[in-house]
Amino acid sequence: MKKKENIQDIFKGDALRLTAYLALLLVAVSCDYIHDKLPLCRHTLRFVYYHNIKHADAFAYEMVNQSMEKNVHLYIYDNEGKFLFSRLIERSELEKNEIDLSDLPPATYRLLAWAGLNETDYIWTEPVSGSSIDDFRMAVKEDEKRVARELSGLFQGELKYTIPTGGTTYTEFPLVKNTNKIRFILIDVNHGTELTADAFDIAATTTNGDLDAHNEPKSNAHLTWLPYLRKVESIKAASDTTSIYDAVCTELNTLRLIDNGTGTLRIRYASEEKPFFNVNLTELLKLTQIESHKLPGQEYLDRQDEYVITAYVDIAGGRAHCLYVMVDDWIVRLEDINLNTEM
Repeated sequence: MKKKENIQDIFKGDALRLTAYLALLLVAVSCDYIHDKLPLCRHTLRFVYYHNIKHADAFAYEMVNQSMEKNVHLYIYDNEGKFLFSRLIERSELEKNEIDLSDLPPATYRLLAWAGLNETDYIWTEPVSGSSIDDFRMAVKEDEKRVARELSGLFQGELKYTIPTGGTTYTEFPLVKNTNKIRFILIDVNHGTELTADAFDIAATTTNGDLDAHNEPKSNAHLTWLPYLRKVESIKAASDTTSIYDAVCTELNTLRLIDNGTGTLRIRYASEEKPFFNVNLTELLKLTQIESHKLPGQEYLDRQDEYVITAYVDIAGGRAHCLYVMVDDWIVRLEDINLNTEM
């Protein structure tokens, strides 16, 4: 009989400990929207930028290195896509990146985020009460269909977001980057030749300069992207340190690149009328992919945001002859592509 009582005591003790543990756990995690005795349910949003070539979150790095506005415009719509209100996330709140949405009542929402919008580089339709998410538009500010300045990095994200009737939530909000930079290094193979920063005219054209709420271009208007940076650098020969080669270095940017075959890249020696390099822009940039882990064309263009193109040019008698072009580690020779088709 004593043994039976001991077993019962053990079970009673375990039951009491389990009850106490559950009570403590309930106190620790319980929250409510109605009762004052319980804390308000906390709902936290965190912006992330995984959609890059490294597949790693680079949101904090990108915000620190923004050339202009370090902010996120967060637009909140109901489940039907009707605008409710917006918030500007900046300074310490953006740096901490724990956006508190605990004031939202339980429901399903549609969130739209744009990071980097600023009035110098972009124009956009600020939503009004009741307007549809499909009404949102943004566009690059251009001058006669030309853009010749460095754009602040632009990011977009769209998320279906549910606040439950009980419990806390912690949600990652993925963004994609919509701006690209292309750097050109044009080297004269004749050592001792002096080049100037404007020795070459470089221009990229695309058919998109605007985007909607779903990150899709809406107009087919051609935009020309011109260098915002031009300078001359010098390179020493590997075998003869006294031989110096001049290189013209330029950079330009574009909005989101679309893999539709309509963009072009042209390089012309300033003293000549015809370009010596005239190619499809996205077809050239897609050559920068690593063969062992290629991505679909559009996904690669969306993940990669910086490109380097090096051209070796023979300049003699006021004319430029392009020997070959390097796109990252790829060598593109003259016979590989049609270089001299005029627009």
